[in-house]
Amino acid sequence: MFRELLRDVLHLLMFADFGCAVVVFALGVGTAFFRAGEWWDRRGSLFSLRHPLPSQFSREYYASWRRSVWLGFAFLALVAVGAFLIWLDMLIAA
Repeated sequence: MFRELLRDVLHLLMFADFGCAVVVFALGVGTAFFRAGEWWDRRGSLFSLRHPLPSQFSREYYASWRRSVWLGFAFLALVAVGAFLIWLDMLIAA
């Protein structure tokens, strides 16, 4: 009885964890698209060898880069917690 209840709670936690991981991944993709749009505007022609100077990018560009790094760390942490929960579920099921 207790084992079944524990497995149900673990399944709920796994569902919530991987749901949060999907949301964090989607936020990261959106942030990367914002950053890529500004990078493309600053780059100029496809055949140009000129690269933008770091000072040419806006503060929002660097803020989105820092946000994408934090979202990447959050995604990895959520996946690691999800893997740990799956491992616990396998231990309980055995």
